Amino acid sequence: MSSASEQATAIRASRGDVEAFRLLVEEHSGLVYRVALRILGVEDAQDASQEVWIRVWRNIKNFRGDSAFSTWLYRITVNTCLSVRRKEARRGEREFSGEKLPFLPEPRGGDADPEASALSAEKREEIQDALGHVRAEHRAALVLRHMEGLSYAEIARVLEVPDGTAKGWVSRGRAAMLIALAEENRREAGGSAE
Repeated sequence: MSSASEQATAIRASRGDVEAFRLLVEEHSGLVYRVALRILGVEDAQDASQEVWIRVWRNIKNFRGDSAFSTWLYRITVNTCLSVRRKEARRGEREFSGEKLPFLPEPRGGDADPEASALSAEKREEIQDALGHVRAEHRAALVLRHMEGLSYAEIARVLEVPDGTAKGWVSRGRAAMLIALAEENRREAGGSAE
């Protein structure tokens, strides 16, 4: 669906067109689930995805086309996931956060090396577990940047923060995830994690 077609479909849905809403769900359910899976993990992704579409249905009448539908949908998806994460955090989930996380350069993309792809497949679960230790807002920014490919400006619009904050959250999320991975590797190697 082109962005103009998507926008027109979203406007029709905002006026109560159920078929237009069905088309939006059909077109974007993969995006919603993928973001929820990466932010929340497998246990909560399906329920959160369903909650996103309930929220979209309840609020579609407020969509006026001032921003792209996908930006609006990302915002609802991320906010729903952050709400779930906050509930988990209140139940005592351990999170890594800190004031002095190291700056880590962004990894280069586009590597089509089969060996690297196999390694990536093996590490996917480990990375998902490590993401579970990243502060919710930082995790959302990291997922939007490195897994969804959004620009910092798009992330800022989705999360409703300044561009610099979006960039900082991505960097801190990446650093916290790498710290969690390093601690897990140290534990697996028989060392003690401090």
